[in-house]
Amino acid sequence: MSILKPHGRLSLCADYVREGSRLADIGTDHGYLPIALCQSGKIPSALACDINPLPLRSAQENIARFGLSKKIQTRLSDGLKEVSPDEADDIVIAGMGGELIRDILTAAPWVKDGKKHLVLQPMTHHDDLIRWLVVNGFAIIQQAAVRDDGKYYTVLSAQFTGDKTACDPYTALVGKLDLHEENSRGFLSRSLQNLRNKSKGDPSLLPVVQQLEEALYEAE
Repeated sequence: MSILKPHGRLSLCADYVREGSRLADIGTDHGYLPIALCQSGKIPSALACDINPLPLRSAQENIARFGLSKKIQTRLSDGLKEVSPDEADDIVIAGMGGELIRDILTAAPWVKDGKKHLVLQPMTHHDDLIRWLVVNGFAIIQQAAVRDDGKYYTVLSAQFTGDKTACDPYTALVGKLDLHEENSRGFLSRSLQNLRNKSKGDPSLLPVVQQLEEALYEAE
């Protein structure tokens, strides 16, 4: 049997999942992430969840093909609505907009538990997601960027501490990214360009544009 190895953004998500945790993969699509993690022995079991029946059927077929039907359950679920708190330790939500990820977490208040571990990969609005996390008492544990098929993505992990703090726009944009790391710089340069475009219609964003420009220049 072949070994499934995630690449790019999914590989980074897999790296952030804790050893031995029970996983809930929200928006699982083809089920590749839980399959790879169970195959490698990093996790004992997983829930592969999706809101759409067709991707879930594809995940079921892939799970069966790799002989993992006893370890990975599939579930039709709108976000975390069909997942109970005692079923998962680590929760991956990848491949969605940051605002949608925020809404999924808001609808599941049980994630505000220090024993739970979130692995999040926003496709857009990562700064809105980070701001929501910090303001609502979550700590960003780690964050990195990756280049995948010519595009840059960021993945972060977070846990609830209850320590609610303010989050200014610059902090929300940069998070815990290392400005000296090549992929982080690529990701933030793209974010800077988007911010410049937005500032044409909203001059209040210009100080943040300048702050990020200076930070990237100093880190060269």
